[in-house]
Amino acid sequence: MRTCSLGGRVRDLGRLAGTTPVELLKTLAAPIYFRLLITAEPIGDATAEHAAQIALAAAHAGVLRGR
Repeated sequence: MRTCSLGGRVRDLGRLAGTTPVELLKTLAAPIYFRLLITAEPIGDATAEHAAQIALAAAHAGVLRGR
């Protein structure tokens, strides 16, 4: 699965040790799907960038570790 290999690569960099790739991807996708399905706001590069910032901040804070 391509998405899990991306999460695995990020984790392998040692920057997000302990981060579960699936949790990282859920956190990345959540703001995008919220705009798409709930608020019907446009989705663009800024939305994707903001979603990535949110996911990385959560990973760095240690909240995306396996349960």
